[in-house]
Amino acid sequence: MHYLNHAACGPLADAALHAMHRHALCEQQLGGYGAARAAQAELDQVYAGIAAAIHASPQDIALTQGNSDGWGRVVEAMDWRGGGRILAPRGEWGGNLGLLMALAQRHGVQVEEIPSDPHGAVDLDALQALLCTPASLVVLTWMPANGPLVQPAQDVGSLCALAGVPLLIDAAQAVGQWPVDVRSLQCAALTAPGRKWLRGPRGTGFVYVHPDFLPRLRPLGADHFARPWQGENTWDYRDDARRLEPSEASVALRLGLGAALAEWASLGIDHIQAQIQQRATWLRARLDALPGVQTLRTGPHACSGIVTFTCAGHGAASLHQALQQRGVEAAISPLAFTPWDMQARGLDALLRLSPGHDTRWESLQYACDALEEFLRAQ
Repeated sequence: MHYLNHAACGPLADAALHAMHRHALCEQQLGGYGAARAAQAELDQVYAGIAAAIHASPQDIALTQGNSDGWGRVVEAMDWRGGGRILAPRGEWGGNLGLLMALAQRHGVQVEEIPSDPHGAVDLDALQALLCTPASLVVLTWMPANGPLVQPAQDVGSLCALAGVPLLIDAAQAVGQWPVDVRSLQCAALTAPGRKWLRGPRGTGFVYVHPDFLPRLRPLGADHFARPWQGENTWDYRDDARRLEPSEASVALRLGLGAALAEWASLGIDHIQAQIQQRATWLRARLDALPGVQTLRTGPHACSGIVTFTCAGHGAASLHQALQQRGVEAAISPLAFTPWDMQARGLDALLRLSPGHDTRWESLQYACDALEEFLRAQ
């Protein structure tokens, strides 16, 4: 299998597999709670490792079951009973938009699209103008799932900080392939999964919450771990980000995430980013040379490791099937993933290739040759 689908789920790191297996054996011997107690020091290191990776403090990290899980916990923990106003970019993840529209229906929250330039990047002047009117939240999918665009997250963060409006960054495609520093981003919260560029197990992720934003998060579903009993029929939220965590979680998965993160950190983000960039740049040039193929470009904006394209006369589904039949694991990016941006571009689906830092060059060449073979046979 020639694997080119890290933007969906990276191949599980060896270290993660071994950590999960060791803990499963421990649970078999000691039971789930006994094994968790024995692994407490390792669990603490998971928080510390995530914090170090994004330049935060461990107490500002909560572990989740994935990016959508964490993003939803943050938004739903805010008080929307009096309505509100949320600003979102054109390339926002479809799942995030779905939750925002539910808030609009239930609480009368106003959801506004931030104007974009022709490449889909946030128009910073327009955002600054929008922030002159009181807003409750700005959300930003840093790297949209349907193309290589890297949104100007740091500039957005600066504008939000000046306006005193919290910024929630969806860093699902950023963490693991791009340097992340929550201090320079000036975000109120940031979410990411473990399964993509970090190559951790599915069902893992994390939330970063700035200490000043934490008091605004009061999750209704908080259990005895997130909102401990204080005595005399009173409860109070934890004073760290783990007020967003439930008491029940898979320790094995969390340890797998920690092991994958340690393996990732040992390589260094500069090395990882450079390797991914080289492969994605090569892929775009090679694909654009094929008949009818056109890759998405970002103009003056930075590019992530996501490579998406259209092909005249062929839908994404047929291209995906052709590559699968030839042993290439790719992905379809449908309209529903980024509905505002796809509609603006007049697209219903794209084919997506996303190599990792260690994807073999032979696999890249094979994927392009397989696609060319299919196209010339039509």
